[in-house]
Amino acid sequence: MDKYLVLAFGGAVGTISRYLVGVYSAKLLGTNFPYGTLIVNVLGSFIIGFFMIIFLEKLSLDPIWRLFVAVGFCGGFTTMSSFSFETLMLLSDGEYLKAFLNVFLNVFLSLGSAFLGIVLARSLGV
Repeated sequence: MDKYLVLAFGGAVGTISRYLVGVYSAKLLGTNFPYGTLIVNVLGSFIIGFFMIIFLEKLSLDPIWRLFVAVGFCGGFTTMSSFSFETLMLLSDGEYLKAFLNVFLNVFLSLGSAFLGIVLARSLGV
């Protein structure tokens, strides 16, 4: 039962964080591009890359923390469904360049961010 509470709490924290990133990115960057989704996907990829290496290779922690971060928080924080919908809406509005940029940036920046998180975590002398 404890793991379900950890997952629920991690998901709640991730979801609220995603909402706040969306609100503030719209205020700071505007709404003409899905910046909030891009930010959470790239940042979430870094977080999962970094912390999974910390959990799997660096520190001997209870596996419940891995569930909290990777499944709970990152699951609630990142969003493939919003990314997919926003891309389709850009296409239906004839915004082909923005749709392409959305796909390209989400995929390649997220992969690069996860890689950076892994490299950074492995470089720590923990």
